[in-house]
Amino acid sequence: MIDLLRPRFPVWRARLIFGALLLVFSELIVWQTPTRFSVPEWAGIAVLYVALAAAALDLIERVHANDPFSLLLIAGLYGLANATLISHITTRDLPISLLVRPLAAQPLAFLGALAAFHLLLSGRPTGPLHFALALGVGLLWGIWVRWLPVVSDEPIPVVSIGTALAVTGVGLLACAPIALLLRPPGPILPRVWRLALLEWLVAAAVLAIALGIGVADGAIERSGIGVIGVLVAFMGMILYVMLPMRREVSWLGALTPSTPNVPAWLILVIPFLLAGWIGYSLPGSGDHSVQSEILFGMLTGVGLVWLPGVSIVVGVRSFVQIARTEG
Repeated sequence: MIDLLRPRFPVWRARLIFGALLLVFSELIVWQTPTRFSVPEWAGIAVLYVALAAAALDLIERVHANDPFSLLLIAGLYGLANATLISHITTRDLPISLLVRPLAAQPLAFLGALAAFHLLLSGRPTGPLHFALALGVGLLWGIWVRWLPVVSDEPIPVVSIGTALAVTGVGLLACAPIALLLRPPGPILPRVWRLALLEWLVAAAVLAIALGIGVADGAIERSGIGVIGVLVAFMGMILYVMLPMRREVSWLGALTPSTPNVPAWLILVIPFLLAGWIGYSLPGSGDHSVQSEILFGMLTGVGLVWLPGVSIVVGVRSFVQIARTEG
């Protein structure tokens, strides 16, 4: 049995790394209520993130996702799953509850984790662009942490900047040794990124258990599950329609595991945390600040626009392809 499973070990090491990155980006950078979880709850959440990571990497390879539109659709599917199964916010106040976190912040967190996954596993050095991105994301993170408890309809505890910096800094720093220890020893064949039937059953069971617990606790409204199902089916349909338009090599095809460049990663953590402190400290009073209105307005706009926009682009591309084929 061990001999049969041995070829699967390297890809599971990569999935564990991606799961750790998803946890950090979705729970600490998209700061919600990480200080509320107990140790057993964190263990369950970690298992859930590994299942989500494995499913997402499988889907990237299975649909040959290699362009911004397909990756954004997979990020959207992840955002819905995350906000339904973990933070339990998608069904609280439909359709408003879908916009800021499920269809904006969490998909962006997924794309950020995917970029970090590539950076860590490729072993590439960082440059000025990475530094600028770390500053920009850090600034937005600081604004988010400071003002989310004020603007959110659900009770979210206010957190001090010291606590947020310490918790998030530890999480980001921990990603480097995790990637170093779990790095796959060599290239991963494209087909290996796909889950085997047993692996899919285990991952699906983890997601189903999380859904069942949420419904049983009343955290997930039964009436809203149908809406989420329709959105998931719609995104899946678009991915299927886009399949003939893409090359067979997925985004993962260009990923060759190498020794992680730990100093390069650690250097990015510093500007991120510094910019986060600045963003948190920007002026504002009561429940109002210019920066929070801009940030949450932008996220609301992203949540409203990206899925219809992708649908239109895919529709136009399909029409052009059909016209060329018939012509």
